[in-house]
Amino acid sequence: MVFRPVLTACALSLAGALCANSAAADPAFDFYKGKTVRLVNGGAAGSGYDLYSRMLAPWIEKKLGATVIVESRPGAGMMTAMNHTWIQPPDGLTMMLAPGEGAVLSKLVDDQSLRFDFSKYTMIARVNTAPRVMIVYPKGPYNTVADILNTQKPLQIGSNGKVDGVSDTTAMFCHALKIPCKITIGYKSSADFALAAIRGEVDGTILVEDSAARYAQGGQLRGVMVMARERSKIMPDVPTIYESVKLGEEAAWWLDFREDVRKVGRVLVGPPDMEPAKATILRRVMKEILTDPEALKEFAARNQPALYGAPEDMSAIVNRILGGGLSKERREEVKQVIMNKYY
Repeated sequence: MVFRPVLTACALSLAGALCANSAAADPAFDFYKGKTVRLVNGGAAGSGYDLYSRMLAPWIEKKLGATVIVESRPGAGMMTAMNHTWIQPPDGLTMMLAPGEGAVLSKLVDDQSLRFDFSKYTMIARVNTAPRVMIVYPKGPYNTVADILNTQKPLQIGSNGKVDGVSDTTAMFCHALKIPCKITIGYKSSADFALAAIRGEVDGTILVEDSAARYAQGGQLRGVMVMARERSKIMPDVPTIYESVKLGEEAAWWLDFREDVRKVGRVLVGPPDMEPAKATILRRVMKEILTDPEALKEFAARNQPALYGAPEDMSAIVNRILGGGLSKERREEVKQVIMNKYY
């Protein structure tokens, strides 16, 4: 009830000036004045997660009146950073731009290296979710979707780990369409396995649209298909897999399941059991930023578009996937496809 007049004013303000000043008018924000907030991510320098974190930091600083330090902790498909954030104090001074997809799937396949339960993090906001695009070596044999579907030799895809968004999407795609594939893991970052594709060491990889576009625009790699029901806004000329192939019910199930996971996207979380007042502030601030026309314009200009998702919606997806939405048999099948079939 305390926040309603401020939010209403913000909604009516075309310039967003009242929104920008809402923190200063609310004593609940006093805690953050002069404090240092750490924004953790698991991406390497120059990765999508690193770029998004650095793009968000000044906006968060402006809203909170705090200093925001971007802290990169790459490793283990970003699970090193997830484990780190899990054990931080729940005082509202640590957030992480988390790989929601990888975190959900890691839990689904019972990854024993995880020290966290993703459903128990403090959900703050989804920052972005974007369709994934298969990009390939331009001088290789795969110029179209038909080339991939008709391949007689394994399609070789480079990635980081088995649930990094690349490997699991590839595995489910290949399983759904009965395509021979070989997934090579162990690259340190998306930049490394994209470079492997540019060199022709692998046939290609699968990246979220903003990352895929950076390589396609320079002609280093070619976009072949979007692994989603909708086309990419950044790469609108690339067809979707749904447009390119007539899918049976079982094949559609696999691709749609992966799409449901994809909706979690890049999600901002805090440690478990964050103090409720601090969680409320951070959720409010992030919603204001991620729905601010000026911020969205800036992000889009950098090819880093934002797409806000409410924390309760993200929690609902996570709980549906991890909380019994799959039968025991189907869950085991998903695990085998992701973890074993193409390695």
